Amino acid sequence: MTTRRKFLGSLAASGAMLATPANRVLAQQVPDLVLKLTAAPAALPIFPGTATRVLRLDGEVLAGRPDALQASGSYLGPTIELRRGERVRIHFDNRLSEASIIHWHGLIVPESADGHPRFAVNPGGRYTYEFTVRNPPGTYLYHPHPHGRTGFQVYHGLAGMIIIRDAEEDAIGLPRGPYELPLVLQDREIDGDNQLIFRDTMMTRTTGVLGDRAFVNGRPDVRIRVSRRHYRLRVLNASNARIYKLAWSDGRPMTVIGTDNGLLDAADGPQQRPYVMLGPTERVEILEDFTTRRPRAEVALISEPFDTGAQMEMMKGGGMGGGMGGMMGGGMGGMMGGGMGGNASQGRSPGQMGMMESSQGREMVLARFTIGAEHPRPLAEFTLPKGRSAPPEPRFELTTRMSFRHMRGFLNGRDFEMKAVARDERVPRNVPLLWTFEHEDGMGMHMPHPMHVHGVRFRVIERHRGPHAPADVADGFVDQGYKDTVLVFPGERVRVAMTASESGLFMYHCHNLEHEDGGMMRNFLVEA
Repeated sequence: MTTRRKFLGSLAASGAMLATPANRVLAQQVPDLVLKLTAAPAALPIFPGTATRVLRLDGEVLAGRPDALQASGSYLGPTIELRRGERVRIHFDNRLSEASIIHWHGLIVPESADGHPRFAVNPGGRYTYEFTVRNPPGTYLYHPHPHGRTGFQVYHGLAGMIIIRDAEEDAIGLPRGPYELPLVLQDREIDGDNQLIFRDTMMTRTTGVLGDRAFVNGRPDVRIRVSRRHYRLRVLNASNARIYKLAWSDGRPMTVIGTDNGLLDAADGPQQRPYVMLGPTERVEILEDFTTRRPRAEVALISEPFDTGAQMEMMKGGGMGGGMGGMMGGGMGGMMGGGMGGNASQGRSPGQMGMMESSQGREMVLARFTIGAEHPRPLAEFTLPKGRSAPPEPRFELTTRMSFRHMRGFLNGRDFEMKAVARDERVPRNVPLLWTFEHEDGMGMHMPHPMHVHGVRFRVIERHRGPHAPADVADGFVDQGYKDTVLVFPGERVRVAMTASESGLFMYHCHNLEHEDGGMMRNFLVEA
């Protein structure tokens, strides 16, 4: 048992190790919870035979609630359970062979606690974070954020779920305990010796790293036995680049009660969708009624095939249009995989594809659920939180145009510089703003981009779909509620409303990790 004397003693001992500029003030406030996360290489038995080499985040509760960390049972980091209003201190110890830093994705925290890559610590180093949990109850995540190496580190295991709770949500009456299932979705490619294959090629820097096997909660071929009850499914897309078109194999609609930043309110939800589009780091909470399914039946959570809208735009007309158009569309059909069409590669593994072909949009079975035989127990009636007020009228506007050319992504024609901020990337603190993300037309390569903004939460105000936007994803966007990541397909313009409450330097970027590592990321400065 941790006594107050031991607790304060541990704080004093840790205070001697604080290393970052922001840490100088940490000793002035006593946190409610002190955690330690250690990133290190490991080898785990994922398949029969040789153990799989991974990178892993191990956690320890140094002081405070012992239930704040829940082991994942796989290479994933522990699930961190936080209470709204808690003061949290987290020590990150880097035992990797390269620099790293942790980002608390979706959490509104001070600049020094956000995990900007300029704060990355070298092997053997420590970074200490401190913040008060301000976000509403919901499903969030944490992952590394060193520039140029985020994709590699996440692919090899450095990621985990965060769940925030509070008394108000506890009283709603949603499924809890064994009837609340976290589902962390990833895709991986494995070699014959059970080792992860991370392909760093011209193709993967363009499409993102895509695996041919689905992993759920760090395990392949997942089967879950469920009772004939309602379940709350907390679904997190922790893949490097893969977009999922979530659906039930029996065609039943999905009932959505929450998105990135918590539950929908009574005015917005629940939402029913035939399928749900989920880009990297997006989250969705699904209330699933297993009471109406036949005992001992099996139903699968799948990703349906879809058109990504990916294409390569070439100059039209004249010799360039005829010669290059014919070469790219026909003569190079084998090399380009049929001209970058989104569905050209469905059902084919990465090893079977052409030089520039992608498996994005292929059909996948994610997890199989077997229904129990017990008597059904329907969920008691519940009410989602009261409707929130509409976002205030914006007093400031930003526009970001996304483009991809020469195998690299750009935001308003710029790529990442560690501390650079352009004049149009400065925003006032505590002033309502409207941020528009436009998928640029014209020359270059067109593919979906999951756009993430650090340090804020936002509401999608408008999604305009142009004539070239793929039609078979349109019914799957859940733009209600508060979000921190929004999926923008080719031919779309998405406007989001937000108010930045923390001053300092934060990032916005495409969360296709290979796009991010390649420089499709920028800073924005929140000025007091």
